[in-house]
Amino acid sequence: MSKVFDRLPGFDALNRRELMALGGGAALATAFPGLARADGPSVTLWHGWTGADNTTALNGVIDIFNKAGAGAQVQPTGYDWDTLFSKWVVSAAAGKAPDLVLFHITELPQFASKGMLRPIEDVIAATKLDLTAVPDAGRQAVTYDGKLYAVPLDVHPLALYYNVDMVKEAGLDPEKPPKTGDEFLEWAKKLTVKDASGKVTRYGFELPNTWATARWTWFSLIYQYGGTFLDDKGLAAVDSEASRKAMQFLVDLIKVYGVTNPEVGGNKGEDAFASKQVAMKFIGPWEVNLRLAQKMNFMTAPLPVIGQKPAAWANAHCMSISRQRSDANVGPDGIFMKWFFDNFAVPATTVGIIPQNKAARESKDFTATAQYSYYKAFIEELPYVVFEPLIPQYLSVFSFDKPTPLVTNLQAALSGSKSVDQALKDMKEGLDTQLSKKG
Repeated sequence: MSKVFDRLPGFDALNRRELMALGGGAALATAFPGLARADGPSVTLWHGWTGADNTTALNGVIDIFNKAGAGAQVQPTGYDWDTLFSKWVVSAAAGKAPDLVLFHITELPQFASKGMLRPIEDVIAATKLDLTAVPDAGRQAVTYDGKLYAVPLDVHPLALYYNVDMVKEAGLDPEKPPKTGDEFLEWAKKLTVKDASGKVTRYGFELPNTWATARWTWFSLIYQYGGTFLDDKGLAAVDSEASRKAMQFLVDLIKVYGVTNPEVGGNKGEDAFASKQVAMKFIGPWEVNLRLAQKMNFMTAPLPVIGQKPAAWANAHCMSISRQRSDANVGPDGIFMKWFFDNFAVPATTVGIIPQNKAARESKDFTATAQYSYYKAFIEELPYVVFEPLIPQYLSVFSFDKPTPLVTNLQAALSGSKSVDQALKDMKEGLDTQLSKKG
């Protein structure tokens, strides 16, 4: 056990019954034989689970932990993602970083390279947190420069949602969703509806030109066509033939087939799927709870294989310990990280994500829920998910809201203000400039 845990001040009387009641409590009881009072010290946790990610659900799960009195009291604070990252950088520079931060694995290299994260090998060893229950890709994704910096929590891939009533009306079988590009295009055409004047009143597919959905779709198709986002030198490979085919397919959906409109849907306060402006969309598992609450008649399916092989964009959340001036709170941090990992089925279900921990993913807390039948499509994709590159420049390259070479040129191609070839040429030039910087 790390000396950090041996020297935690005042921890001398473990409440074993309460720890055991939490699940995984035996391991914690063994790992922390010197824990004191039942409530424990305050641990600050910052996260980006706002909006559809459901801060209320996360707070409810944390309340369970806090009320059990397991050696820490977790105080969560949620921000939108870009605000979270900017505030974290400022607070770390001032020596006031939060104890724990929940964020995406793709952002880990940037913060690890800045020295903002504390390696956690000793925490994992002391708590006996079982990372062997996580797929290799998940463990590799939270390792940077040979050091483990975070606990992998979930995977959230892109998959297909479709309105069952509309599918039936179009003469299609909702039990046989499209599996190929041709089948997907057939569905999109039949699900697109026009009025007597020829005006489209419902599009078959949603591909908004705002926020990140179009980017995630294009990224998936690059890998389906056999390409990669970066070349072997770490520069952008977006001018490849695979990338061009992927973007051309999306542009053709708009310009050639008329089955989608980049101005419909997206992150502008418009829910085109719920308002029946579109019949299908690609989005992550976090939207399942929203659709159930809306009492929509929908189903989910893996992404169709539009290229030569299956691939689906995915990201994942992880939890890290901020580097502090002292390790005084590392013990309580570890207690909560261990509990949260072991008991992740509940937050995964309520937030709408897929546990990386196999035991949590196969537990009744996950599989016996109303959501599970919809989550199966995402679980089916786990063998072929593709993460965006784990690079220190991630936030500048893949920002959610800020204009970037990737976002502006993808939008230009979809809007028709640039040809596909020109958009990719300009995107590569801008991306290579970003990628040549240290982050």
